[in-house]
Amino acid sequence: MGQKRTLSPVSDEQGQRRRDLEARERILSTTLRMLGTLGYSRLSIGGIAQEAAVGKATIYRSWANKAALVLDAVRVQLPEVPVADIGDSKEEIVAVAETLAEIYGSPKVRLVLPALVSDAAADPELGRRLVEELIEQRKKQSVEVLDRAVERGALPQDADVSTVLDMWAGLMLFRSLFYGVSLDKESVRSLVSATLASPPRTAPGDERARPTGP
Repeated sequence: MGQKRTLSPVSDEQGQRRRDLEARERILSTTLRMLGTLGYSRLSIGGIAQEAAVGKATIYRSWANKAALVLDAVRVQLPEVPVADIGDSKEEIVAVAETLAEIYGSPKVRLVLPALVSDAAADPELGRRLVEELIEQRKKQSVEVLDRAVERGALPQDADVSTVLDMWAGLMLFRSLFYGVSLDKESVRSLVSATLASPPRTAPGDERARPTGP
């Protein structure tokens, strides 16, 4: 009669972590898929749980509500801003602007951003995450590239790089939310050329040009 095999505590723990990660990935991918077919307002935790073959309690262990889950699902699909030094400030800035146009013009962002902003008004933690994870993280990456352009002389020393990025975001989101389109590559290059030719300037002692966010 063979001996009964038992799992060690370490093996059991590793197996549980793997199952948790698999469930998390399944929940996030299901959320994105259902978001595309149902829209934000018709999406529900119960529906996601059923489609992902998990219990609602599994979802609520990681996400406080639907908005937090949707934010995570969308965030992980968005590209990082390229910060590589290629020795050409204009091309580096164009790459930044093209990535931001892709992010702000994304159909998923267009679909969920108004709803997330609305929910964030009553949920300070969601509001904090929305700003830090969707906006400030990529703004910090963008500032790194624009600061390098200042150091090289491609932008003046008093260029207000924070306002530059806010202006770009405003234009890109306006086009996305109200016209349903993202800036094309030609428009992005024109925007960068206009920025390099005449950027907004900081007033003496103004610290707004360098965001302090995470």
